[in-house]
Amino acid sequence: MAQDFEQTLREIFGEQISKFSQFQSDQVKKLTTKLHEIAREAVKDELTRLNTEVADLQTRLARLESERAQAAAEAVEPSF
Repeated sequence: MAQDFEQTLREIFGEQISKFSQFQSDQVKKLTTKLHEIAREAVKDELTRLNTEVADLQTRLARLESERAQAAAEAVEPSF
């Protein structure tokens, strides 16, 4: 069905349909490239945000472990 339609267009418009098909292919390629760039940037931004969040959590965890160790040391001190 699609081939019949393309054949009819070729018969009517001749080589112009080939130029149109090439133009269409080029536009799809440009859009795909742009979409990939946008997706790549979005992933990069998300990874940066997640790395910042992980670093923040590591800092908080280190602080909590330090506080816990300090509390344990204070709990042991009176028994000596």
